[in-house]
Amino acid sequence: MYILKEWKEESRGVGIWIALAISCVASMFILVQSRSFPSEQGFEAMLLSLYEMNLYLIPLLSLFISSLSIVSEKEQKTLMIFLTKKESYRSFLLRKSIAVQTVLIGIFIVWNFVLALPMKFIQPFHLKSFLAYLLAIVVLLFIFNQIGIFLGSFCKNRLQLTGIVIFSWFGFLYLLDLVFLYLLPSETKNTIEFFSAFYFLDPLHTIYFYLENALGLLSLDHLSKIVQQMVWMSPTYYLFIILLIWTVIPFELAVWFNRKGEVE
Repeated sequence: MYILKEWKEESRGVGIWIALAISCVASMFILVQSRSFPSEQGFEAMLLSLYEMNLYLIPLLSLFISSLSIVSEKEQKTLMIFLTKKESYRSFLLRKSIAVQTVLIGIFIVWNFVLALPMKFIQPFHLKSFLAYLLAIVVLLFIFNQIGIFLGSFCKNRLQLTGIVIFSWFGFLYLLDLVFLYLLPSETKNTIEFFSAFYFLDPLHTIYFYLENALGLLSLDHLSKIVQQMVWMSPTYYLFIILLIWTVIPFELAVWFNRKGEVE
């Protein structure tokens, strides 16, 4: 019921379709440009370029759509109806999260498989590389959908939500990088592992690092000594750890904020 309801709401809106249209146009430009890439790892370079393009689009799109989905439930009073049916907020949020994730991730998976068709005529198609790219896109969507659901849980109206979403998107995309660039010169061999733990907590860093390695564009055997100290696990392990962290913590915080609001 939740998934069907979410699909009807998203398909009737224009947000997801405008985002897909922008992604379609940008992807076509990248595919045309990639014709000049060398045949050796040209397909992988094309996939990395597509991911870099999505890096600017998907976080903002996910934050807005997933958070608005929760706020709409409050504004339409459907949240009150769900909760009066003896359903806890945790149960509602879990079902709602599954619905949002299923619909949005499903749409992008279908779109990327459609995009794979012209890829075959541009560069030699490598299924393993394409699946690694698809996994990176799915994890990126999943994490920012979950963050958006958390933001929508404690925002009271769309105006407040818009400001918080834009600030969150700016923080992940630019502000955190500025902080890391400021701290990096002062790091030593004794503190670099501690620094790396926070560096790889940023999902944008971890997913990009995983994809570069999975596509064969970054070899772990040719890293500098200080970077080798930062990378003390397989990129795949980093990926699934941050996926777990950014799934559980936003969900539990959303439940906690709701309970706090009920007490107040």
